[in-house]
Amino acid sequence: MQREIVTIPPNFLRVLNVDWDIDWRGQSVGDATSGSSATVYNSFPRWVGSPKVSLVRDEITQWRAIRAQAQGRVGIYRMEMVDPLGFIAPDVNPNGVSFSGGGLFNGGSGFAYTPICRAVNPAGAGATEIRLDVAGEAAPVVGQIMSHDDWPFVVVWASLVSGNVYDVGIQMPLRADIAVNDLINLRGVGRFEAVDESAGNPAYDRRRVSSIQLSFREVLSR
Repeated sequence: MQREIVTIPPNFLRVLNVDWDIDWRGQSVGDATSGSSATVYNSFPRWVGSPKVSLVRDEITQWRAIRAQAQGRVGIYRMEMVDPLGFIAPDVNPNGVSFSGGGLFNGGSGFAYTPICRAVNPAGAGATEIRLDVAGEAAPVVGQIMSHDDWPFVVVWASLVSGNVYDVGIQMPLRADIAVNDLINLRGVGRFEAVDESAGNPAYDRRRVSSIQLSFREVLSR
């Protein structure tokens, strides 16, 4: 069955808490008589998160439509992994990025701001170190979530090479090959499915404000 990918617009969800984490999928096999313990890792690790989100007025109906489009656990949510302590964006016009001359589209909107950098060297699946050129953007931050082709990873160390070029250590290891000049999202983007079909139902009262608890796990099949 082909699963539809439903993209959640950037900056749509006003996240109240952030708890993105890597589930390494370890399973305990119990304690030995010596007192030592053992854990078996026999499944691919994946990202999980349960963000709490605030929605107001038209956002509620927009989210209702997005959720219906996903059809419970059938569809895949493609979404930015909101993290206010990771990548720190520069001051950007809330209406979007303008043309080089400062102009906007008719109606006052600009281009969507998507912070990216480029891979300097190729890197194969399984790599735990990549070299990036972040020209025009902020330097990598330890703990920052980035992604390549919607495969997220977290920065565990960063070292300046020269100019705007950094060597960056990452976990989890790359899940897909990176070629020279491939784009890297400085704000991680991933593909997720709902853990619970009923999660995220936008109930609201007369104030037309809804606080929802979501529950996502990364989709590993492509």
